[in-house]
Amino acid sequence: MTMPSRTAVALIILLFAVCTSLQGEEAPREISLLFCGDVMLDWGIREAVEKEGYGFPLRRIRGFLSGFDYRFFNMEGPISDRGEPHADKKYIFNVPSGMVRVLAEGRLDGALLANNHLSDFGNIALLDTIANLSAEGIRCAGAGIDAETASLPILVSRGGISVAVFSYTNLGYRDAYATASAPGIARAVLDSMRKDIEQFKRFTDFIVVNLHWGDEYTNYPSEDQVEMARALIDGGADAVIGHHSHVYQGIEVYRGRPIVYSLGNFLFGSINEDIRDNIVVAFDFSKKGLSSMRVYPITGNTASHPFQPARLSGGEAQGVLNHVLDISRPLRSDFPKKAFMVDSSLLYRFDADLKLR
Repeated sequence: MTMPSRTAVALIILLFAVCTSLQGEEAPREISLLFCGDVMLDWGIREAVEKEGYGFPLRRIRGFLSGFDYRFFNMEGPISDRGEPHADKKYIFNVPSGMVRVLAEGRLDGALLANNHLSDFGNIALLDTIANLSAEGIRCAGAGIDAETASLPILVSRGGISVAVFSYTNLGYRDAYATASAPGIARAVLDSMRKDIEQFKRFTDFIVVNLHWGDEYTNYPSEDQVEMARALIDGGADAVIGHHSHVYQGIEVYRGRPIVYSLGNFLFGSINEDIRDNIVVAFDFSKKGLSSMRVYPITGNTASHPFQPARLSGGEAQGVLNHVLDISRPLRSDFPKKAFMVDSSLLYRFDADLKLR
């Protein structure tokens, strides 16, 4: 039996998503997507779960997460009971298959897998990870049985509004990338990503591209990152989200579309002197376009509540948000000028007359 083409797969998935979204009597006017940063369930997280149970790590933030239609995160490291550690890597992660319950109990439902740690225990663990996530209803993008499958997005839809969420990386060993005949992660090649965007623009209203990229523990993206992100917007993406630096970076609005260069960590099992509080970002899409972006600060310092992220408020939140604005100014966009603080978050409203391209 021959495998269906990418277009056929996309149409099948989209048809299912649209049909699902039509259930219910009254269709909503918007769809909300929350994007969280790096999740690494090994080390400290694993130890906390062994003592406190699977619901412990996301207990303090679960209520906040439930306020969005979909919740995406970057999954650093496999979730598998099989595989062998990569011989050439200094830091490798892997957790038993049962740890997927941490994510499910936290109501996370979109795993972005293209990163430099998903292949730490080889292809068998990579494919186990996809299977384990899928078994808990967590959809995946950024890795797969071959390059074509790995580059497919997660398709979500509500109230007749559909969004394709892609995941790519330009970090990792050569043997980690999926090929035409081997499993792996999706490689961030500009021409290929633009072709993917162009293809899925035919089926979906909006495109969000996630990129695992850049340098660790830096406040600013490189010139190459800025160039690539803007090229993706020029190619049809409606938003670009970055991660890998383990700290948040500046935010740019380019041609009316947001580029969040890094979210920082979300739920990460390590402690070092460079770790700080982080952000998550929510997008609200309407039929007319991307209507708003909200930036929420979350705890990253593990001293008071080890390995339990929570939303920040008051002076702590304001300090993070002021720093986000400060490091966004060198990007020379409207974001620092037009974003304003509301309920311990930064709100940016896009032009009301923004239309689908």
